[in-house]
Amino acid sequence: MALPTRGTFTFLFSDIEGSTGLESRIGRDRYSAVLVRHRELLRAIWTAHAGVEQGTEGDSFFVAFAEAPAAVAAAVAGQRAIGAEPWPEDAPIRIRMGLHTGGAELVGNSYVGLAINQAARIAAAAHGGQILISGTTGDLALPGPTDGVRLLDLGEHRLKDLSAPVRIRQVVADGLTSDFPPIRSLDAHPNNLPTQLTTFVGRDPELAEVTRLLATSRLLTLTGPGGTGKTRLSLQLAGQASDAFPEGVFFVPLEPVRDPMLIAPRIAGVVGVAEGSTQPIVDSLTDWLHDKRVLLVLDNFEQVVAGAPIVADLLRAAPSLKVIVTSRAALHVSGEQEYPVPGLPTPPDPGHQTGLDRLQLSGETRVIDLEALGQYAAVRLFIERAVAVRPGFAVTNANAPAVAAICARLHGMPLAIELAAARTKILSPDAILARLDHQLDVLAAGSRDLPARQQTLRGAIAWSYELLDPGGKRLLDYLSVFASGCDLSTTEAVCGPADEIGGDILDGLMALVDQSLVKVEETADGEPRFRLLDTIRAFAAEQLELDGDGERIRDRHRDWYVALLKQAAAELPGSDQRRWLDRLELEHDDIRAILDRAVEAQDRDVAISVAFDMWRFWQKHGHLAEARRRLEAMAAAPWSHGDPRLRAKLVEALGGTCWWQGDLSEMDRWYQEALAIWRILDDPSELANALYNAAFIGSVPEPDGDTAGGPQGIGFANLEEARDIYHRIGDVRGEANVIWAMGNYRYFHSMADLGVDEFRQSLAMFREVGDKTMEAWSLHMLGTGLLRGGDLDEARGHIEHAMRHFHDSGDAAGVTLCLDDLSAVAVAEGDLPRAARLRGAARNLATESGATLATFVEESFEIGARPGVKTRMSPDDLARYGAQGAAWTLDEAVAYALGDADQKVSDETAS
Repeated sequence: MALPTRGTFTFLFSDIEGSTGLESRIGRDRYSAVLVRHRELLRAIWTAHAGVEQGTEGDSFFVAFAEAPAAVAAAVAGQRAIGAEPWPEDAPIRIRMGLHTGGAELVGNSYVGLAINQAARIAAAAHGGQILISGTTGDLALPGPTDGVRLLDLGEHRLKDLSAPVRIRQVVADGLTSDFPPIRSLDAHPNNLPTQLTTFVGRDPELAEVTRLLATSRLLTLTGPGGTGKTRLSLQLAGQASDAFPEGVFFVPLEPVRDPMLIAPRIAGVVGVAEGSTQPIVDSLTDWLHDKRVLLVLDNFEQVVAGAPIVADLLRAAPSLKVIVTSRAALHVSGEQEYPVPGLPTPPDPGHQTGLDRLQLSGETRVIDLEALGQYAAVRLFIERAVAVRPGFAVTNANAPAVAAICARLHGMPLAIELAAARTKILSPDAILARLDHQLDVLAAGSRDLPARQQTLRGAIAWSYELLDPGGKRLLDYLSVFASGCDLSTTEAVCGPADEIGGDILDGLMALVDQSLVKVEETADGEPRFRLLDTIRAFAAEQLELDGDGERIRDRHRDWYVALLKQAAAELPGSDQRRWLDRLELEHDDIRAILDRAVEAQDRDVAISVAFDMWRFWQKHGHLAEARRRLEAMAAAPWSHGDPRLRAKLVEALGGTCWWQGDLSEMDRWYQEALAIWRILDDPSELANALYNAAFIGSVPEPDGDTAGGPQGIGFANLEEARDIYHRIGDVRGEANVIWAMGNYRYFHSMADLGVDEFRQSLAMFREVGDKTMEAWSLHMLGTGLLRGGDLDEARGHIEHAMRHFHDSGDAAGVTLCLDDLSAVAVAEGDLPRAARLRGAARNLATESGATLATFVEESFEIGARPGVKTRMSPDDLARYGAQGAAWTLDEAVAYALGDADQKVSDETAS
């Protein structure tokens, strides 16, 4: 039976679960007999249900059906037949099946289309004996009740092809097993693998080889020039291998990074390890990785290849860690396994064959055979990308030679093929080939020293660029100033106005997206973000300089981000803190680039302004080491002394960074310099702030207990002076900050009432001015003061209230401290199981958030575990309950702490 050449079909994939192990166990001869019988049974069923076999490889089937109901019926009949067969007792077989319905086109005797890949991935997610189908197939196959067959909705899942989540249903039928473990999807383990908007075409041999190499090595480096598909292959490998890494698979993009010192912070940020005050971030990261089975994918490592020893150090410290690296060159460290990524297989180039060549070729390839053409991955990639922009596109006898020649002359380079295929929207394959040939000839004549594949890619980019109108060229050039992509409003501000690029910015962006020159990525809030691949960005940056626009557009880029930082610094203390922190993290690489440029140019105004406005973000989002390094380098530069106001701002930021790192002597040094400057300048508001900062040196009790003439006495006097200034000038927020700090003095020096009165007063003032951040810290300190004073009920209420604030604003350190405090409340109330769970959660999250836990909480546990205490628990029980809490995510821990019924764990059922 023949199916139409184009249309909507239902595709079925099946294979034998554990076939390799089965063959090894029963021997090749017996396995061959089992395999033959399996094929006989299923082939008869496919034929009976009008299925057309598309391929058979090993123990798998690929079958196409014109109708979804027939495909599902065939799957059910196939499982029943396999289940009813009297297989040898030591050789039972279980088949997994996956079905999806979608459009496809016949090229030769093989179908090409996105639906085929989706069906294969659904089958890969199934267990032996299970039939999984997509939501689309389910809607078409069983729109109403059907005797003996029903669908079980398994929800939305990300499959290992890294596509967007799809709804999966299980076919449940009489006589078939219906209970299975969770399906094999990406959702089974922690990961941040980015969703791919296009299918992964070809590369089956390469994927099999890198899978084998990853199984036998811990550092696998995929090498090759830009555009060969290293990143896509690494992601596909990571998704496929995810089941072997229960603690997570994490993608770490290094494309915008130029400083090797940022490698460890970049990895830490992705896996969720925050920088603490007591140890370098690389040590915190190493501690977290040490006993975990984790896979890291470090993408575009060539930018920071000098940091290769960091990767080697992590592998030595974490025996179960594995790393995939993509780079244009190998890392050259011990244990590295390099895999040069080849181009996609291409057909012979019809235009470059001599008569003798044609005679030496097999009959199949002397003319363009459509069936043979469809077997080449480069051609399939061209077709899929062409159909995406021109749904009616098809390979015909007329255009097949041009398609073959395009793929061959582009050496199977995926990026180059995608750029060419994007032009089928307006050009025929023959027209594309003619223009492409001219560009490649020009490039080859001018750059004979470049390797062939690099010439090819650059030529494809240049050709695609030349087809843009002047406005499109200008927009692409302007976009090259962005290190980490941009949203629409930023693009309009930096690349506009519209008349400069000859039209609407959004229209221009979408045109570049259609031509595969710009990628669109969706952010957490659903807003699109536009990004250039590094290879295209480098080309566009060259054009920007050739046109003489580089300085002007970089200045516009700088001015936009300087204004953004001013707004962020003003709004960070408010209720939008979490949104601003996330936004600045997204823009961090561009801000780094602006700061680097300003420092290199000794642009004091911009450099210090950017650094001062960034330091609170650096502190809150775990970038303290970077902040310290940058600020110290600037403070040591002679040019930072020219303007006393800017100098004071710079050393204030540096003093604050030292405080959060626990370096009190350096903190005092820089705060004292700022205080001296502001006394000379006689700016009341700034002087009060400097006095407040300078008081922090006295926040730690002196060993000799001196609270008058030592740092404590001087610090408290500074606070009193600052409070009087703020009160005199009517700055309520500033005065509230000082009163809160006075409460901290009383609390940490164990003075009368532990600062409770000051915390109450500052709480009311922060609420008056709408400072949500400091409202939360006042609540937290008020709660801990009451807790140490024995007022458990009021303490619990304030701490829980603070935790809600911290959780809503994304302050993981604040949440961690509140969990720790609530564990002490539970100890005092005699609920040690609850206390141990909360303490376990706090200890685990402290590693990720960088929070330093209070010693009095630990002391309360020591007291609660002593012999003779009524609620005493054994160390084993404390460890067991603590491990439960340590396994929770931050959200789960908060839900438990606040009494969420879904998270509450009873002592009877916990184990």
